[in-house]
Amino acid sequence: MGSSGTTIISDCWKAYNCLASEGYTHLSVNHSVNFVDPRTGALTQNIERVWREVRDGVLRFGRNTQHFVGYLAEFLFKHRYSVYSERIHAFFQMVAELYSLAPY
Repeated sequence: MGSSGTTIISDCWKAYNCLASEGYTHLSVNHSVNFVDPRTGALTQNIERVWREVRDGVLRFGRNTQHFVGYLAEFLFKHRYSVYSERIHAFFQMVAELYSLAPY
């Protein structure tokens, strides 16, 4: 079941109609009518921009569908640590933590 308090905003694709019955609050935007739902204020531009940024960061040729989770993880890591010096520091901290837990 859905996470209590989670709101999902989508377009009007029929596959999303089940979200309310799964326990989510579901708001939708009919893009053929408007970009912001005038009743709820729901909009999808933010998530569409993020997905465009994710796609732009993945090679167009030679990408592997089995690696999509890794592509998304890389995007999230780079987004979280946007300053390179912070990113490299966080990366080495995480590697050190990972290997300090590994059995030898």
